[in-house]
Amino acid sequence: MRIETSIKLIPEQPSEAAWAALRHLAAEWNHSHLHRLAEISGMMLQLRIPDSAIADRDEIRALIEKMRSESGVRVYSASRRIYNEQDYREAPFVEIAGVSLDRPGRPFVLNSEEAFGPPVPCIECGWQDIFNAPQRAPFAIDESLFDDALPGGETPLGGWDCVVLPAGRRLFSERLIAALRKADVRALEVEPVLAAHTGRISARAFEISADRAVLVPCSQYEAGVSYCAACGAVLDSPELDEASDSWFTPQAEFRVNSEELAGDEVLSRHPSRAAMLYFAQRAYRIISDARFNGVGQGETIQFCDRN
Repeated sequence: MRIETSIKLIPEQPSEAAWAALRHLAAEWNHSHLHRLAEISGMMLQLRIPDSAIADRDEIRALIEKMRSESGVRVYSASRRIYNEQDYREAPFVEIAGVSLDRPGRPFVLNSEEAFGPPVPCIECGWQDIFNAPQRAPFAIDESLFDDALPGGETPLGGWDCVVLPAGRRLFSERLIAALRKADVRALEVEPVLAAHTGRISARAFEISADRAVLVPCSQYEAGVSYCAACGAVLDSPELDEASDSWFTPQAEFRVNSEELAGDEVLSRHPSRAAMLYFAQRAYRIISDARFNGVGQGETIQFCDRN
């Protein structure tokens, strides 16, 4: 695993003079450093560090302080974990991602407006995003896209097995569902989708969801982070401590108490139970080892210290 960090620098008072000063400092930095400052849309500078373990942190802090004193900038930092296959094969739960089959002028889901209602804010904290759109009808899909190659890629033998849908939903192929059912993977829910050209239930794929949503980690106040119990949104997090390594430190990994899961092997981190889906290690290996088409990995969930 490595930690990837992105630091964005935005002028406090955008002006030609401010940008000229920032560009001069960026050019000085880029002349002698591997990780370069890139200008984004004439609005900010971005320093992307693929592996924070090898970053010269003192030099980066000195650069930012120089930009603040000479040009005036606001600093925003975000770090994330980049997992390798060993990390995934050791994690208790792995998020499963898929491919998008949308094409320009040719969407995979043909009834998005009918299938979803407008996003609904959380009744407790007011948080709202596209994942909060309630689904009110089965998806109608263009089945012919199952066998199309991705741009610049090869045609998938037997078709795509894991496809991303609007609002964070997922579609699994019939053969992937059959493999999970044969292994008696627990807590997986399967819903039909429609083949748009016939209006009938598709025999090739199904929408999936979890029996259980886990919205708040067992260590919800770890490092000062608190969560909304109703939707899982982050309510409060520590202020950036520039004297420490917090610029290069991602948010704590999400942790759950295994005893509270009652053996469930599919979890969601969203109230819909259909977005942000994670599979227990046994189920993940079934999916991964069979090399189903289009399956990718995202974040992981760890067990907390209570286990």
